[in-house]
Amino acid sequence: MDTTKLKLEHVSIVFANLEDEGFGRSLTIDVTDKAIQDKITAWIKENKIGKTTPGVAKFKEYEGKYQYAFKISDYTQFAGLNGLTKDNLGFAAKVSIVAQSFAYDNKFGKGVSANLSAVLVEERAKTGADADMADLMSGVDAAPPLTDDDAPINIDDIPF
Repeated sequence: MDTTKLKLEHVSIVFANLEDEGFGRSLTIDVTDKAIQDKITAWIKENKIGKTTPGVAKFKEYEGKYQYAFKISDYTQFAGLNGLTKDNLGFAAKVSIVAQSFAYDNKFGKGVSANLSAVLVEERAKTGADADMADLMSGVDAAPPLTDDDAPINIDDIPF
C-alpha cells in the first residue's frame, strides 16, 4: 500500500472553500471521530507533513467538534454519485477522499506538503430548502389506490 496516500470514506464536510479568496482552496472535514483523527495523525507523522512542525497533525476545535482542512490543488479530481458535483459540497455533505503527500523544494522552502487528489461527493449539503420541501411534501396525500376505472381499456369495451 502507498503510504504517501490517505483514504477516508464517508466523512462529513464542515467547510468547502472551492474558490481562492486569498487563503487557498480547501475542504474541511469533521474529525470528531477518534478513528479518523488517528488515521490522519499516523499519515502525517509517517510522511513528516508540515512546515513549522513536520509530522504533527493540527486539528481545529470548535464547540466540541474537531476539524481538519485538506488543500485542493489544480489537479484535484471531483466526481459525484447520482449526478452530484462539487457544487453540491457544503456543510454536512458526505464525501470519500484520497489525499497525497509530496516533497517540495522551491523558492519558498522545502519540506513535505499534502493535498487532495480525489473527492467523491456521496451526499449533497443540506439547506433550509430541504426542510421547506419536507414540510410541503408532508402535506401531500399519497396517491389514491387504483380502482377498476383505472384499469386498461379493452378495445371491445369502447361503445362506438
